[in-house]
Amino acid sequence: MKKLLIIIIFLNVSIVFGQDNGKIKNQSIEKKLTSQYFNNERTIKISLPTDFDNTKKYPVIYTLDGFGLFEITSSYSKFLMDYDVIPKAIVVSIFHNNRNYETSPNYGQNINIPKTEFLEGSEKLKNHLINEVKPLIDKEYPTSNYNILIGHSNTATFVNELITKDYNPFQAFIALSPDLVDEQINHFKKHIDNKSEKIVYFVSSGIKDDKYRLETGIKLDTVFKANKDKNLFQHKIYKAGHLDLVPKSLNDALMFVFSDYRNFDDLDIKSKVSSFSIKTYLNEKINNTNTIYGISTTLNEDDYFYIIEQMITKKNKLLLDEMLEISEKNNFYPENHLYSDRAQTYEAAEFYEEALKNWKLQIENGFYQNTFYFERPLKLLNKELNRPKEGIEFLKSSMEKYPEGKLVFNYWIAKTILGNDLKRKDGIKAIDYCIKNFRENRKFSLEDAKKVQLKLKK
Repeated sequence: MKKLLIIIIFLNVSIVFGQDNGKIKNQSIEKKLTSQYFNNERTIKISLPTDFDNTKKYPVIYTLDGFGLFEITSSYSKFLMDYDVIPKAIVVSIFHNNRNYETSPNYGQNINIPKTEFLEGSEKLKNHLINEVKPLIDKEYPTSNYNILIGHSNTATFVNELITKDYNPFQAFIALSPDLVDEQINHFKKHIDNKSEKIVYFVSSGIKDDKYRLETGIKLDTVFKANKDKNLFQHKIYKAGHLDLVPKSLNDALMFVFSDYRNFDDLDIKSKVSSFSIKTYLNEKINNTNTIYGISTTLNEDDYFYIIEQMITKKNKLLLDEMLEISEKNNFYPENHLYSDRAQTYEAAEFYEEALKNWKLQIENGFYQNTFYFERPLKLLNKELNRPKEGIEFLKSSMEKYPEGKLVFNYWIAKTILGNDLKRKDGIKAIDYCIKNFRENRKFSLEDAKKVQLKLKK
């Protein structure tokens, strides 16, 4: 029994810490470290993304208030990452030994410390976070140098105050219900107005929360809207109190600080320029995303289909050609209906000759499991291109390729001849074949065939 227990423990440790073997599943890791600033042992928890890979780089989401924020942040982040709403990231939480001492905001308790500076405990927390925790994470994990800091309540105030400090290794901040005095808000405003480096900042407030916290959020909102880079800042008010504000706003906050990830909001405006190239646009988007977050990304399949729908409405063949070239390089269309997907794209954009060409390529390459692949080019020839005779010849040659469709093809030949007042003798021959060899199918009934026969013989 003891041997079995030892084996189980060994296996568990290997699963959690076996990062050197490449990819591992989503795991939570607890670490202890001695802080020279607090002169005691500290705890941090780390959540690695699903299929964590040591060969890739990851942004890091740091949270204060580990007891309250670790589980919810790692949980929310996991689902957002798994659905590719935000990039894969590492979540790290700091657990406080004495939260009141470490996070109490400076409201003038000590007249010797300006309100824009940290109190003793918060100063130690800042140094612990920046000089001990972050270097440890950077040393042990492949980080991308895009760092987010999250705080709630007292630690939200801490987050806001950290933004104005000289050395700040964070690029994005989330403050859930901060509480600031006017002097601190004014100091923050001066800092972001004069700061050349851009930061991303999300603040949430609750209408059922303490009125001073709500007022702080409203005042910060005014500051945000007056800033030249106001799109980098966001304040949102929720129907929430102090505690339920966290689950109600955290999802929005995480999406906002990664809002450049898979963001094509400017596509419509940029694509109106005559010299617009979708290939260049997408390359710039991917390069910009990779630069901001320090990661390597490619075009997502969902985004491809969204973008090609936008390009269809432009009715610009060059842009469609570019998109379809991108799809081929990324294997977005399976081989067995590569040409039919291309054909339907051109058809939707009203490039009918190109659509017809691709329908025929679909058949020539041997991918025609049913009559659908013959019906679509026939409709193009009959309706959009007004070449019914070519449509009839196409069906006749198709019988050799797809004998299983002979019954339906003959019916379509008869209908085409009838609808376009062509050589009725050929139409009667085709419909007679259908009646003589009729079997149940989804395209026409025996009664339908007899009606066509009657009309052709009039």
